[in-house]
Amino acid sequence: MSATENISPSVIKRITKELDALRTHPPEGIRVVMNELNICDVQAWISGPEGTPYEGGFFKVKVVFGADFPTVPPKCNFITKIFHPNVSKTGEVCVDTLKRDWNKDYGIEHILLTIKCLLIVPNPESALNDDAGKLLLDSYEDYAKRAQMMTSIHAQYKPTVFSANNNISITPTSTSSTPSVSTSSTSQKIITSQVKSPASINTITPASAYTSLVTPLAVSKSKNETESFSGPKKNSVSAPSENSSPSVTPKKRAGDKKLDKKQVDKKRSLKRL
Repeated sequence: MSATENISPSVIKRITKELDALRTHPPEGIRVVMNELNICDVQAWISGPEGTPYEGGFFKVKVVFGADFPTVPPKCNFITKIFHPNVSKTGEVCVDTLKRDWNKDYGIEHILLTIKCLLIVPNPESALNDDAGKLLLDSYEDYAKRAQMMTSIHAQYKPTVFSANNNISITPTSTSSTPSVSTSSTSQKIITSQVKSPASINTITPASAYTSLVTPLAVSKSKNETESFSGPKKNSVSAPSENSSPSVTPKKRAGDKKLDKKQVDKKRSLKRL
């Protein structure tokens, strides 16, 4: 708390608001790490820009706001070792934006973007590292090799803030896999429950079993009809017609024959008379 005693509440409020915005919508290749003990001690990770000797590396920087901010620019330092003309061996950053070109309206995002641009376009004319500045002026290839070597040694640690951000696009594929697993497990439970109860399957009679239960009733009824009408057994099995039952038609035919015989006898008796 002693570090923020001399800073006005309005400045603390401004820094807090900017940090929240940076965490919600971080610039490309920049991640902010807040210091809960000192809100004015801002730390951030910058990934090495592509096409530069710092590509593939991750560099931690520190931005310290003083009591006279925003009238006076903050101080910036590289915590990660880097071979750069505008970064001293102790990590101090030299850039015009943080000196003579400073504007009190510049925010934290502008400061971090300026440092990232410094990795893309170094300025050997205002060098804090004389070896790097001289090597850059003499041979860019030698300078690039030296910077790449330092990057491969000191800047290969990938912070979790970048890993967590990358893991946000794989999670619809991981959560999407979870329902599929649960669905398959559910289907397996259903299948196993069906397989584990063969007795219940045997008790459930199929359609053929229901027909076997119905068929004896029809046969017994046809037997009663055939016995009452003294008809042949074949008539009970044969398919009945639409207008008459198979058990009634044989009896009508037998009666018709008897009536025909009586009529013939009457006709013969009449002829004799």
